[in-house]
Amino acid sequence: MEERTRFFLSLPIETWKKEHIPELQSIIQFHSDLYYNKEQPIISDYEYDVLFKKLQELEERYDVAEKITMSVGAELKESSFQKVRHSRPMISLDNTYNEEELKDFDGRVRKLITSPPTPLLIREGSISYTIEFKFDGLGVELIYKDGKLVQGITRGNGVEGEDITENVKQIANIPKTIPYTDTLEVRGEVIMPISAFTKLNEQRKNSGESLFANPRNAASGSLRQLDTRVTKSRNLQFFGYDLANNEAFASKEGVKTYHDLIQHIDRLGFATSSYFHVCEDIEEVIHQIDVFGDMKKRIDFEIDGLVIKANHLSVWSAVGSTEHHPRYAIAYKFPAEILTTELLDVEHSIGRTGTITPVAHLHPINIWGVVVKRATLHNYEEIEKLGLRIGDTVFIKRAGEVIPKVISVALKGFPEKVRDITVPENCPSCSTKIVKDEDKVRYYCPNHRACSAQIKEQLAYTVGKQGLNIDGFGEKQVALFFELGFIRDMSDIFHLDEKKDEILQLEGFKEKSVANLLIAIEKARTIDIATLLTALGIPGVGKKTAKTLAKFLATFSTTEEKNTASPLDPLLRSNFEDSRASTPVSVILTGEEDIVEELENLQDIGPEIARSVVEYFWDPYNREVLGRLLEELDITSLSTRLPQWEGSFMWKKVCITGSFDGYTRDALVKELEEVGGEFVSSVSKNTDFLLAGEKAGSKLAKAQSLSIPVLSLDDFLEKLAS
Repeated sequence: MEERTRFFLSLPIETWKKEHIPELQSIIQFHSDLYYNKEQPIISDYEYDVLFKKLQELEERYDVAEKITMSVGAELKESSFQKVRHSRPMISLDNTYNEEELKDFDGRVRKLITSPPTPLLIREGSISYTIEFKFDGLGVELIYKDGKLVQGITRGNGVEGEDITENVKQIANIPKTIPYTDTLEVRGEVIMPISAFTKLNEQRKNSGESLFANPRNAASGSLRQLDTRVTKSRNLQFFGYDLANNEAFASKEGVKTYHDLIQHIDRLGFATSSYFHVCEDIEEVIHQIDVFGDMKKRIDFEIDGLVIKANHLSVWSAVGSTEHHPRYAIAYKFPAEILTTELLDVEHSIGRTGTITPVAHLHPINIWGVVVKRATLHNYEEIEKLGLRIGDTVFIKRAGEVIPKVISVALKGFPEKVRDITVPENCPSCSTKIVKDEDKVRYYCPNHRACSAQIKEQLAYTVGKQGLNIDGFGEKQVALFFELGFIRDMSDIFHLDEKKDEILQLEGFKEKSVANLLIAIEKARTIDIATLLTALGIPGVGKKTAKTLAKFLATFSTTEEKNTASPLDPLLRSNFEDSRASTPVSVILTGEEDIVEELENLQDIGPEIARSVVEYFWDPYNREVLGRLLEELDITSLSTRLPQWEGSFMWKKVCITGSFDGYTRDALVKELEEVGGEFVSSVSKNTDFLLAGEKAGSKLAKAQSLSIPVLSLDDFLEKLAS
């Protein structure tokens, strides 16, 4: 079935024929059963939606007698839970992935309104809509009589579901009683918070149990437990979004709009979508989608889109529903982040510190315009926990610009075709025996000096954005120049002008591009201490830690050191005792425990990084390379104000939000860092100050709720000067 699924997913719609319909119907029913009954889908939601829409188009084009796309869900299988019919079918939502189809939806709604619209219904030809979260969980109906919760039912196939009354009573935010005595049927979604999902999977991993693929599957599995104590322990939550008997309720309570209906549900004690907007027309809906931004990353539960509904309930009754979906609502689904494909092979990649990382080679798959062929597998322990083998079908996730990763196995491959994934005995680059880090999951090649893969990765890191940030100097150029012998260590980068004629003979290198490269290299000679410390590639030392080390060095600087050719000269003196006498900074090179302890006490630096720094500068090879490198560089202080780093922002975490006249955010961050402060992108209890400009938004509200001092631009500049 999987092979035929892939066939139909790749088949252009214009080539489909009437005779394809029976097979495609079987495929849809197969995947519906996996999704609704077994909670073990082997394709993503997006792939299912693509197949469903293709079948829907065929059924309508050829007007087949039995349209399965008009039915609600899969047939319920036998289980330990009693089956219960819904008073009104829990039908699905139609969905779209683009804004043009939202406009088509709006056009259909307006066309279906046959009775003369009231002024509240349509204003100048527009319909008011609401927009809210589309929760990615399990649909549930809660029935209350005389103000008491008497029954809980799963969505099931939409017509009938399973009685899970005792289980829903274990969900803390579901009210057991409500201040409403008539019968009320509340519909909503049960979800598992991402934090609870992560904790649950970690527990299952440690106990050797299979992992849940996603929070939705975990929520579904947790809700259908015979032992209700398990359900209670899973920290599930319920969010209401409708009433099965909304017409009766609206008539009694005088409710005219969906917005009012949600407010009533909220006042009865049910959690509802915290994101909810009433929009004047479909254009405002599209605007809200455009400005939705990264809110999805800031909430502790999964959403897979936004739900748009006509706000006035009179529109609901005017346009009605199909057997499959209401005509007054639609789901705008976010671009697919998760899809399925086959794991073809695994490459064992060597990083700049020698760590060997398994990288998945995948059957190419297009995720919204990006062809994905590779994905990270993290480490070999993760492979073992996932039970992953070459030949399996896997779920891969690509969110934004993040590197794609394999998150779970969708379908095991055929036994005769699969291959186990094992740690190589020897380094794929230099053939040195691979070593396992004690008490860690890391495997690595210890040949740091001569392993060409490590050297190339280190050089690429040095010239890259994290290091010297040399324009036009990427991994491909590094690999080529290394193989040709043009560069062997960091100091060689600044002698590439001597190889200009040879570089110009290479394919793809023109006079202008080579000239620009050499100009960029020349610019990189002028560098501050923090950037240099980052570019060295010391294990554990990134930009943030490098700035912390630079502050430490600056704090202990002496007059003698400032007058030397380079602020790092003391680190390279051969006479350690003389060096130690002249400046406390040079104690780093002695390897003594007191400097390790001193580094450990710095912010963001623990025992491992402290030892890593000391060992790097104590290593004779590193000292030799660094000595040659320093001859090529013009090292500046991190700031002309370094000796004055005892002001209001020293070691303080500052968040900056809003807009400021005359200043960009980057300029303010630079000012902050130059006096020893640290910029943080979000407000938390650990934030020391919030610098708030115009349109500060939610960060200002959060800072005020946490009693974090809020600074105006004038306050900030005054503290800088003090």
